[in-house]
Amino acid sequence: MTRTFLPLVTAQAKARRVDPRVVVVEHPVGGLDPSGLEGRIASAYAGIAHALDELEEAM
Repeated sequence: MTRTFLPLVTAQAKARRVDPRVVVVEHPVGGLDPSGLEGRIASAYAGIAHALDELEEAM
């Protein structure tokens, strides 16, 4: 998700008593040219890889 939507997701998660695992990238994503989108993709990939590493360590 993009940073702009983090407060909304956090509020919705709290209301539903869940703890979401999210990867946050800078806003916007839509309308970016390929080079701009590439940076968002790299950031998301790094966040997902980090989360998977943490999950693996916890097992």
